[in-house]
Amino acid sequence: MKVKLNKRQLVIGVVVVLVVLAGLAIGRSAQDAGPGRLDDAAAKACTAFADGYADADTKTARLRLADEVNKFSAGSDNEQIADRAAAMGRSANDATAEWKADAAQFTRACRDAGWTAAH
Repeated sequence: MKVKLNKRQLVIGVVVVLVVLAGLAIGRSAQDAGPGRLDDAAAKACTAFADGYADADTKTARLRLADEVNKFSAGSDNEQIADRAAAMGRSANDATAEWKADAAQFTRACRDAGWTAAH
């Protein structure tokens, strides 16, 4: 079976494909949460973490800090910070490497939202 397309049909087909691909790309980027807004609860969570991180050198101290941070982040509308805080809480009782990786991601979420440490 041979299909013959004239130039106009081919151009229309290419345009349709491009429109569909552009729509998919826009839809996918709209689903990315982004850094979110730094509301008061998120700022408190970030500050509490920054203030307590240096002293969180045992599993007990990490769990205590993660609990405090999660209490603040639970009141935030910032999904990235709340999700990173929850992940950090889950790894607080794990090996130090997991805790540090999740702590770094939490810090990145705070900074991406516009938080800066008070000097």
